[in-house]
Amino acid sequence: MSPDRSVRAALWSEVDGVLLLRSVATALVRLSEIGNLKTSALPYPEEAQRALNNTVLTCLVLKARPPESLPELVEWAAKRPVDRWPVTLPPDVVPPEALLLDEATHLPTQLCYEWAVDAEDSAARHSEQRYMTVVSQRCREENYPEAYRAFRLLLVRRPVLTHRELSTLPAAADNDLGFLGDLLYDVYQPAPAGYLDRKRQSYTACARCHTLLHPTTVGGLWCEQGRCRDLGTVRHGREYRADDGGGIQLLIRPLRQWVSAPGVLETRLARRLTDVGADVELWPGFGSYSMRVRFPDRATLAIEYKDWASPALLGRRAVPPPPDPPYDRCVWVVPATRLRDHPDFRTVFERYRSSTSLELMTDRELLRTTRQFIGPTGPSPRNAETASAPDGEAMEGLF
Repeated sequence: MSPDRSVRAALWSEVDGVLLLRSVATALVRLSEIGNLKTSALPYPEEAQRALNNTVLTCLVLKARPPESLPELVEWAAKRPVDRWPVTLPPDVVPPEALLLDEATHLPTQLCYEWAVDAEDSAARHSEQRYMTVVSQRCREENYPEAYRAFRLLLVRRPVLTHRELSTLPAAADNDLGFLGDLLYDVYQPAPAGYLDRKRQSYTACARCHTLLHPTTVGGLWCEQGRCRDLGTVRHGREYRADDGGGIQLLIRPLRQWVSAPGVLETRLARRLTDVGADVELWPGFGSYSMRVRFPDRATLAIEYKDWASPALLGRRAVPPPPDPPYDRCVWVVPATRLRDHPDFRTVFERYRSSTSLELMTDRELLRTTRQFIGPTGPSPRNAETASAPDGEAMEGLF
């Protein structure tokens, strides 16, 4: 790391606004796990009280009016964009008009989770690492990469299961989940009551990402994945009766956020790369990185697919993956929509990234480069329509 990057990394954790946002985001995520954020009552949980105290102190130092209670701090998070908070922050660390809580549901936004993960003392709790590390270790011990991929694909394709489906999956002859079965009960939990339509006594899944939709205060349904909301009207998918199959189980939020949601994009991108003639392996080396892409007579790429709201927080995590399985170049890929919605995304990422040994490109750029590399040798006629279709038409939700 160059001296200026070392200094930048040290200063990051000394900026009052950074410490405050970490504290508030961690508290909001924790509160969302244990109850309704809008009905928090005294005594407040320790993390929440600490976040409120830090916010009040910061406001007093900056001579701004502080929130008088935790419910008022929650309202701040749901209605006041972070770039308008009375805090001192490094430049461009929060996207314009971004909220920590969704205004319609008071659930943590992706940005809130990103700030919670940035806090070193809470990163393990709010990320996927402690769960996927166990899966990876078990599969390595058994030398069974198929089981790792089967487990990960399950989380991507089925973030919602009935209790009966959950209990019968490990014994099913058509999958490789047998020795991972006990872990399913750790990562799938009874669906929270907040997702239940009480009048119909049912849950509704999103037709795009397949997680449960959350009822809003105005009678609509809301998807926690911003890319689904950005596509326009929420699309209703499968409806589950509350008592279907012994009850509904929902993948826990850290795995929905960091495995299931990006996994939808990873699998779609892998399919399109394969269609234009690349050799693609998803989650090689028991999840060392997103995908390994090999071109005929050209370099092997290690691809990390990252869909983050904050390019600054993403840049701080930008380090190359492990060298096994081997690769020639490392590329971090972000959805093209991130750059469309945040034109300075690449510039901010470059400003804060901790390593210069990787490249950043959009999924569109990667596909365009792949087509150039492959040339007239692919794709096959069967896949030509999908591979050559204008970006955004062949795969809804990818571009």
